[in-house]
Amino acid sequence: MASAQTSWFHRLSIQNAYGQLVALIFVPITILTLIGASLVISETARATKAEQRSRAEAVLARYQLASKTLIPLLEQPDGAGKARNILQNILGEENVKRAALIDIHGIPRLSMGYNADADWAKFSINRQTFGPLPSSVGNNYGLRVGFATDSPIWLVIDMDNQPLELARYRVWGVLVITGLITLLLLLLCLSFYSTRWISPIYELRMLLQRLSITTLNQPIESNSYGEMRLLQKDFGYFLRRLHSSVVELQAYSDQTEDDLRQTLDTIEMQNITYRQARDSALQASTTKSVFLANISHELRTPLNSIDGFINLLSRRGELSDEQTLYVQTIRKSSAHLLALINDVLDFSKIEAGKLVLDKAPFNLEETVFDVIDMLTPLASEKNLNIAVYFYDDVPRQAHGDALRLKQILTNLVSNAIKFTQQGEVIIRVRLDDPAQQPQRIHQNLIHFSVQDSGIGLGSMEKDHLFQSFHQGDPSVNRQYGGTGLGLAIVRQLAQLMGGEVGFEDNAEQGATFWFTALLGVTQENFVDWPQFNGRRVLAHIEHRASLNVLRAYLGHMAVELEQASSLPDLFGRLTAFEEETQGRGWVITDADANDTPALLREIRTRYSGALVIYGYQMAIDPVVLTEYQVQALYQPVSRVGLLSVLEPKNKNELAAAPRFEGRNLHVLAVDDHAPNLLVLDALLGDLGIQTTKASSGLEAIEYIESRLHPESPEAPFDLIFMDIQMPRMSGLETTQRIRLLETEYAETYHEQQHTPIIALTAHALSDERERLLAAGMDDYFSKPIQQAQLVDILERWTGQFATNSPNAYFDNSAIEPVSHPIVDWQLSLKLAAGKVDLARDLLRMLIEALPTDKMELIASWESRNFESLMSEVHRLHGGSRYTGTPTLRKTTGVMERALTAAQKNGTLINFESETALKTELLVNFSAMMDAIDAVLAYPFEQVGLSVDPP
Repeated sequence: MASAQTSWFHRLSIQNAYGQLVALIFVPITILTLIGASLVISETARATKAEQRSRAEAVLARYQLASKTLIPLLEQPDGAGKARNILQNILGEENVKRAALIDIHGIPRLSMGYNADADWAKFSINRQTFGPLPSSVGNNYGLRVGFATDSPIWLVIDMDNQPLELARYRVWGVLVITGLITLLLLLLCLSFYSTRWISPIYELRMLLQRLSITTLNQPIESNSYGEMRLLQKDFGYFLRRLHSSVVELQAYSDQTEDDLRQTLDTIEMQNITYRQARDSALQASTTKSVFLANISHELRTPLNSIDGFINLLSRRGELSDEQTLYVQTIRKSSAHLLALINDVLDFSKIEAGKLVLDKAPFNLEETVFDVIDMLTPLASEKNLNIAVYFYDDVPRQAHGDALRLKQILTNLVSNAIKFTQQGEVIIRVRLDDPAQQPQRIHQNLIHFSVQDSGIGLGSMEKDHLFQSFHQGDPSVNRQYGGTGLGLAIVRQLAQLMGGEVGFEDNAEQGATFWFTALLGVTQENFVDWPQFNGRRVLAHIEHRASLNVLRAYLGHMAVELEQASSLPDLFGRLTAFEEETQGRGWVITDADANDTPALLREIRTRYSGALVIYGYQMAIDPVVLTEYQVQALYQPVSRVGLLSVLEPKNKNELAAAPRFEGRNLHVLAVDDHAPNLLVLDALLGDLGIQTTKASSGLEAIEYIESRLHPESPEAPFDLIFMDIQMPRMSGLETTQRIRLLETEYAETYHEQQHTPIIALTAHALSDERERLLAAGMDDYFSKPIQQAQLVDILERWTGQFATNSPNAYFDNSAIEPVSHPIVDWQLSLKLAAGKVDLARDLLRMLIEALPTDKMELIASWESRNFESLMSEVHRLHGGSRYTGTPTLRKTTGVMERALTAAQKNGTLINFESETALKTELLVNFSAMMDAIDAVLAYPFEQVGLSVDPP
């Protein structure tokens, strides 16, 4: 039953013939029938109502005068009966059920007929006539016939609705009979249509469903006639022809399959050959990477010794002029060789896709001027002028890879200096397409350009300028040097920074190279310019670009600039300028390349105020500056340099150079290359650090193992410098062995020991850092060793800092009045390798654990459980070493050393009997508690860190 219903539902679907027949014929006819019936019913109802209305109006009109004469009679005492008799004839009218004379309040003054006491319909008193209004008896119709003494009077009759209902029933009967006749005719048409067309089509469909490849040639049986019978015969002829074609196709398919099988066998053999070729290519690529790593190590290892000994010789200050010249020549050659090696390795990393850019906040203005300051000696030797236009709308603080940005700038500026024999080099830093900048969220596209007045570019050189190992002119390589990789690396780095690189021919001479970089904006930063209202500067600077920069800077500081056109003009205006400014002005003049002392003597005969000499740092003799009481403004003009001239610091402060002093630090240096050990020992010794040298990994492990034992008279090393490539046991294997020893030591003596291990590697691949850190190392830097890098590593991992430096707040002396910063955000960033999120996470972890640590420390102190106290202080000191909390780091370190000193043979000396010991520990413990409270009370919103209050 359900199957039959489903079949009928399927047949009546709009996609089938029955459904379409119903949709196209039955549904429209049904809709038209319903519409016609509704129209007939509505028109019939309207006509009957109109007929009833006309009859009612005729009745009201005939009895209007009679009703009017009855109004006075109704006001008499016995007039109601008489009036009823007079009006009684109205009930004899056709379809009138009842009648009444009704006043303005709807109260019948006289009523008669069927159910005369029933309520009458409410009507509008403002109308002369009304109706029909439905009532309980029929439809009310009314006519105002006159006025009584107190109210208008309406004659109201109630018409019977029975004629209306009878007319409606008659219409419905006619419509039903008509609909049944129409439906019968439609069913007859459907039966004929189904027999003539649908049934043959359905039989044909069933036949097609039963067909297969083997039954295509079977005859078709059909009971149809007419066109459908002819169609079925033609379809049978078609199937027989199709069967013949299928047989032929099957034979062709079998032949094709045999051919394809042979082809696949051939392709499989070729794929085997291709896989072998690919494996060979991959092996060659791996071999190349290993070769680059090894050659990097082999080249950088001797360079490390050369560079280290050059630095040591230069710092001794005991060389003659000729020896100094030789040393400087060796240094330049070493630096040039190192630059060539770096170019080749950087190009290889970019080509292999292993170069990953760092993302850290940095000062963009300082970065640009660091590059220029580094290259000014080259410009000074060639007597070239350099100027830097750092536009006002460029953010000073940015977020990105400062090292790679420096590399691009260094390459372009050094090329400009290299290929310019005379003239100038102009560097510009501005926002690229300022109109588009607001569309970038927390990012700015910065445009850098380097313009020179050098040899320019030929038309043949431009097409290959940024290609690898290519230089514009073949003679350039011999005349100027270089590998031809610099611009290729510049292009790749610019693209990695989300920018591009290009060049332009200058109108007169030289060329302009430019690149863009998409840098993040860490915060809204504006330059706070000091104001010198009323101050004046008299300047003679021949280089127009430098003068323009000076004018712009002075304009920001509300300083009036007066320009002297020549030296004679300057000399002639000095006396008047001094009298007018009365010690509130500055005179700035170019250094004389031939005789600067003579120039200064001449000026001092006319002017005794503030005097500034402008030129390259290496071209200005400090002795001459002191002799003539002159300040130096070094080329190129920078905002920081100008402010240092206009607002000079204390001379003693300027003279005090930061100096790292390794107080009681003991470092283990591991390297199989003896010259490298000598260099590292000399550099560390020059910083006041004791060094133990190990020439192999096995020797290093012996040193570590002997110092880990608690009864050892020697303390563990503060730091380990570990070479990577060593015979017998590599630096990675040695590090893993050391970490295993520290774990065994912690399990045996329940005391954790972790010595920072710094890798000394000559490798330069991007995955080197991850591999080293995974092996258990804490940090690394590439050879050759530079003293600035060495000091940075020592500051980061030992907690000691160079004196007079911004971070010089931690020492190993006893507790003193704490004047160090509670939280140093810059130190936090430094310890987190410049990663802002990591620095905040480390701070948050420390702060969230501090309340619990404080309670445990107090409990251990009050219970005199010094073993537990030692463990908790050691853990807290270790945690503070990775965050920028110098006060906490210092106090916990002092407390840990005090507890260690109070132990004798591993046992704490009697605390209560030793008054001095008790006082020292109490002072140290109180200072540590104060440091913890200070950290907990610190407003961490200043560094963008949200911490729930403890």
